[in-house]
Amino acid sequence: MKLYIQVRKFILDIFFPIKCIGCGKEFENLEPRESWICVKCIEKIPIMNQQVCPVCEQFSEDNKTHYRCKDKTFLAGVWVASEYSNEIISQAIHKLKFNFVKDLSFPLSEIVIKSILQVDELSEFHSLILSEFAQESGEEKIYQDEKKNEPSETILIPVPLHKRRYNWRGFNQAFLLSKCIAIKFGLKLEDGLLIRKRNTRPQTKIRSMIKRKENIKDAFSVAENNCIKNKNVIIVDDVCTTSATLDECAKVIKKAGAKNVWGLVVARR
Repeated sequence: MKLYIQVRKFILDIFFPIKCIGCGKEFENLEPRESWICVKCIEKIPIMNQQVCPVCEQFSEDNKTHYRCKDKTFLAGVWVASEYSNEIISQAIHKLKFNFVKDLSFPLSEIVIKSILQVDELSEFHSLILSEFAQESGEEKIYQDEKKNEPSETILIPVPLHKRRYNWRGFNQAFLLSKCIAIKFGLKLEDGLLIRKRNTRPQTKIRSMIKRKENIKDAFSVAENNCIKNKNVIIVDDVCTTSATLDECAKVIKKAGAKNVWGLVVARR
């Protein structure tokens, strides 16, 4: 079986070589997680150096939802790694979701991880996502040493797909991203805890913020055997625009007893 896989990969590499979606460079003899976006192109992708409030979309000094906006959302804040306007980011997300290139979840999650680690000041979000990050080397050790008071357990929850869309795509891109991030930071990943009970219209096809909220309203529920109570939850998705989907997820998670709920996405449109 192993020989068959190697031969199949060799033939595919000859007739359908994988090229970097940034510079067009062909990849040879690389593991799946090392292909599709070369190291040089990943380094060129701009990281968000300023986070905004998910409600008013104005700069937030502590990366949190502004105090004046708290009554308009269930999200403590949303961490955004990069901008969807970046051509590599937009192409990568499109190919992941609509060309079913699952391996693109690796470089996209690396961009998210990079954005979290490459900051000048730690925030409350960092105290949650780095709560179990115990690697003992270099810059990563500094993050572990400087974390704030020991928080409640932090878990990652991917935004779920409806069963019908999952069967069409064959995977949930938010889960693939969450898996890579959870492994990196040593966090628990809870897939299946959040359920999408309605097959809603894609948010990208709706321009109005009000209609986006109506479209996604009551689309999610929490499994009865949930383990959310008193936990810090980080909801992971690929893209957000108005944060309506993240907020609707946060609503049911907060009602299930979560302590804090944050959003984490690759890019903002």
